[in-house]
Amino acid sequence: MDHARTIAMATTLLADGRTGDVADMVEPLLDPVTAPAASTGQILLRGLLARVEVTRRDRPERALELLPTVEEVSDSCTCVRADVALWRGWAHVRRSESVDEATRGLHLLKEGRELFASICDPVGRCWALLGQAAAYSALDEHGLLHRVLDDASGLLDRLQDTQAAEWLDELRRRSPSANPKHDGARSGATADPTTVVDGFVAESREMQAVAETIRKIQPSRSPVLITGEGGAGKRLVARTIHATSTRADGPLEYVSCDPTQAGASLSAQLFGAEANAGADGSSQTGAVQAADGGTLIVGDIDALPRPLQSSLLDLLDGQASPLAETADGDPLDVRVLATTTADLDARVEEGRFRPALRNRLRVISLHVPPLRERRPDIPLLVRHFLNQMRPEGSSLVSITHPAMEALLRYNWPGNVRQLRNEIERALVHVQSEPAPTITLDMLLDTIVENARERTAAHTSRDTSDAILEPDRTLNDVLSRTEKAVIERVLRACDGQVTASADVLGLTRQGLYKKMKRLGIDASAFQPTSEPTPAS
Repeated sequence: MDHARTIAMATTLLADGRTGDVADMVEPLLDPVTAPAASTGQILLRGLLARVEVTRRDRPERALELLPTVEEVSDSCTCVRADVALWRGWAHVRRSESVDEATRGLHLLKEGRELFASICDPVGRCWALLGQAAAYSALDEHGLLHRVLDDASGLLDRLQDTQAAEWLDELRRRSPSANPKHDGARSGATADPTTVVDGFVAESREMQAVAETIRKIQPSRSPVLITGEGGAGKRLVARTIHATSTRADGPLEYVSCDPTQAGASLSAQLFGAEANAGADGSSQTGAVQAADGGTLIVGDIDALPRPLQSSLLDLLDGQASPLAETADGDPLDVRVLATTTADLDARVEEGRFRPALRNRLRVISLHVPPLRERRPDIPLLVRHFLNQMRPEGSSLVSITHPAMEALLRYNWPGNVRQLRNEIERALVHVQSEPAPTITLDMLLDTIVENARERTAAHTSRDTSDAILEPDRTLNDVLSRTEKAVIERVLRACDGQVTASADVLGLTRQGLYKKMKRLGIDASAFQPTSEPTPAS
């Protein structure tokens, strides 16, 4: 039997799950092959894969050891390296009890996908994408999950691979909210704010209340006043309101009223300038006209000058005005979302803000809580920033448990913006070998010292003393210690399982298993008061 036919038959049998037949067919060819060329290398690999599949059914912990590493086949052809990366990646993801396993698998699968693309193998690329999706599912990265599923779906439209199509359907069922398209909002269904805009994290009860408010106001066309501290994410929330509304396909414009912002006059930025008013004698279109049919975000609304407050109020009230009309004289259709860090009631009392505009803006009010009040969001935000700042093609960066715990304990006066800056600063010090990792010593001294002080203040009885107690086995001591650590992390994360799993280096499913075994109830660590959505 020639090599090409052997490869084709082995591939088909593996796809059908007939691993025993593959092992029997290629067994005579395995031992003599010492320096595989393009064809014999693939035969060798498929024989190994058959052995791996047989072993995985009986002894899954041994299966990964049978696979060669990518480095071991680095002198072979590209298709062999791609196959090894694909199968090793899937093997890691299948046993992804920890974040490290899933991350390692994800790195291999991305490498395999790039190799398959270089040799124009759409089937291999599709399976690598499905493996990435499985890894993102294990890591609860639903925003990235839906992207690779969409890419895999695009490939499957051109391929006839029933098994891959079944995997695609299975992964979509695991994450029913993964598709971020706005069709649901336009057809009357409720869009999920946590998947529409990249970076919107709502693991904490406080941000879940924000997300719930956004869901409720999706059909509304009324203005929204978004309040919160600087850097808390008010603009991100405003973008999410637009993206989940019936105006999602319309334009989105942003203007800041901050007086320190350079550029054209605020009046011209908002409402444009008439002909002959510009420096070149031409007219200028403002953000209000550009946002016709969509949404206008006005940042730092408290700094808007009083004359422009009147113009904005006229726009909101739909009064006939050249500023509220298109070039054809039709009324503008603009929804206004305003953000502020100030107390508008205080501004009204000081005579610096019109009460009528304040009342009109806060038809719907939404408060974005500071990061110190939603600590369970921190691990997911950290992972989001690490993925966002990682150069294309580079390895995923992890973070040690002590470093993550220090980030959890810090109060973040600059909120999410400060956290992002800290992750960006720490990445400068990360070494690529042996594995890129952010450690405690890479964080700012103020963050580390704060974590140490808070840890000392909340230190409980040292669980290592448990070994001195009579009638206790080693398993009793280890279980007691493990339970104490998990409960401490759950308490720090307000009982949020996903955030706690991230700190502990486990998947959410893995932590649930340990909690069930140890008799831990996450709800016991959650705040007792129900969140009150902003009104």
